[in-house]
Amino acid sequence: MCGFFGMFDPVPQNSLPAVDLERIHRTMHHRGPDDRADLQDGNILLAFNRLSILDLSQAGRQPMTDDRGDIRIVFNGEIFNYIELRRDLRARGYTFRTGTDTEVILCAYEEYGVDCLSHFNGMWAFVIHDRRDNSLFCSRDRFGIKPLYYAFQGDRLIFSSEIKTILAAGHAAAPDEAGVLRYLAFGQLDVDEKTMFRGISQLPPAHAMLWKGTSWRTWRWWRLQDRENSLDRTMDRGEVLQLFRDLFFNAVEIRLRSDVPVGALLSGGLDSSAIVSVIDHLARTRGLGVDIRTFTAAYADKAIDESGYAAEVVRKTGITNTLVHPDDHGRLQQDIERVIRHQDEPPLTMTAFAHWYLMEEISRQDIKVIISGQGADEMLAGYVEQFSGYFLADLLLSGNLAGFFGEAARLHERSGLPLRLLLMQFVKAVMSRRVSQSVKSLLRERAIQHLDRRFVRRNRRAAAVAEPPAMRHYSRLNRQLHRSFVQESIPRILHYEDRNSMAFSIEQRMPFLDYRLVEFLFALSNRQKMGGGTSKLILRRALRGIMPDAITDRHSKLGFTVPQARWLKEMQGYVEELFASPGFNSRPYWNGKTIRRLYRSLGGRGGGTDIFLWRVIACETWHRIFFGG
Repeated sequence: MCGFFGMFDPVPQNSLPAVDLERIHRTMHHRGPDDRADLQDGNILLAFNRLSILDLSQAGRQPMTDDRGDIRIVFNGEIFNYIELRRDLRARGYTFRTGTDTEVILCAYEEYGVDCLSHFNGMWAFVIHDRRDNSLFCSRDRFGIKPLYYAFQGDRLIFSSEIKTILAAGHAAAPDEAGVLRYLAFGQLDVDEKTMFRGISQLPPAHAMLWKGTSWRTWRWWRLQDRENSLDRTMDRGEVLQLFRDLFFNAVEIRLRSDVPVGALLSGGLDSSAIVSVIDHLARTRGLGVDIRTFTAAYADKAIDESGYAAEVVRKTGITNTLVHPDDHGRLQQDIERVIRHQDEPPLTMTAFAHWYLMEEISRQDIKVIISGQGADEMLAGYVEQFSGYFLADLLLSGNLAGFFGEAARLHERSGLPLRLLLMQFVKAVMSRRVSQSVKSLLRERAIQHLDRRFVRRNRRAAAVAEPPAMRHYSRLNRQLHRSFVQESIPRILHYEDRNSMAFSIEQRMPFLDYRLVEFLFALSNRQKMGGGTSKLILRRALRGIMPDAITDRHSKLGFTVPQARWLKEMQGYVEELFASPGFNSRPYWNGKTIRRLYRSLGGRGGGTDIFLWRVIACETWHRIFFGG
């Protein structure tokens, strides 16, 4: 929705140092090209760039204050249940001057204090300064859809929606070696408060920060409950499906609230097809007045192209769809620096480029809000190859021998998974956590062996990532889904999708990340997610007749796939120049000769597909952009 920057000194009598506000606004312009404003009052500075989505009038400007001027806010995101909250707050005596959700946050904070967070359904990062007690309250949404970075200048706090803005405010740009090692060797970003920049942190998802006086604290204000996944065992099948439909339909409906045009991504997969089909269903059955356009990534390589499935949804709904051809651009070599500059940190895979080109095309169509299907795979076991072993382990270890062999056979038949692969995944699932971590460590050593030993040795401890909550009452399948949701998949996707969409001044919304739906789906047993050789059972059953049968009955799964091997080959000239540069060969992270040898052995003349090599390429490009050389 927007971008913000701020500076706060906890001592009210202290004045703030001068900063180049013009430069700061310039670094955030893409996040909010419609308006800009500042508020400076003694020990607080707030700067804001607005992307107008709700109440397009000047009344919606930020920084926004309450009627008395005591409470000030900068807010990036959307509170999707703002209409219901505004109605409740009116009943408590509050009046509203605007039609924005920003004002709803202000009033909710005044009514509930920091406990207001539990009332919000949405995606956000916001900072509230309360002049009455000189407190600063910062918050981030449950899943970290919207970013919030911060750093210290002595006792002062500076914060922003983007790292580059903090750098523009005078924070010294330097790489954090532990963050670089974590990225290169472990393939992890956004899993805690650390970033790849020294001295710059992020507020983690579902966390809040409160400054009062000269002391401050952070805390987790929401988490999934570690309870047995058995909610559906107390209900009949019809009740479970209806509850899912009610939650999902409402999650989609409230994310269509907008005063500007709305579009949707339509990959042809189950999740995006479900969203588009439900939008069409709501328009037909409830008179929902929304006219959306959809966008599909199409590839010449039929092995990764899903546009034919998207066409099935278009035929059923009559919706207007635009095909985007990311692999026809031929611009990866010239776009890589632009993409990584907007990302602030290097993306872990080249999937970010396909999403970038989708956002670029959507921006040409004057679409400011886009709906996407992220999140379902990590809750409903969408990646059968990745999650099937855990499903089979639960069957066997519960004593269901017939179910184990029957499901293994059906997974092999329907999903085309080799029996050897199913066995390997099963063994992985039944291993103890300690053994599993040992295997992961061995795999990481394959990347580490290509890095400088001294660099690894001095940063390995600091680069370690804490394990997510054990969720001991979960089934093995749900435990692995939770790990993917909070650490392995969703954080990476949310990072590049926010930066890409905002690079083109587009707000991306994700109905599957409605917290009510997330809590419901993680409360369900395995039988709602996998069975009969397929996954996402509850989604397929609940939307039978609403989605095209060709989608509901589909068993193949591609994900958001890109032709990475070919793309790397197309970048051969760029990569060879990069690897031959003095800067690359002087980095403390790797031995340049070793990397060049690996590159030649894996790709001959640039066709290497190894993910580690991509990380090296992206990391070196990032280094050039932010630190020079």
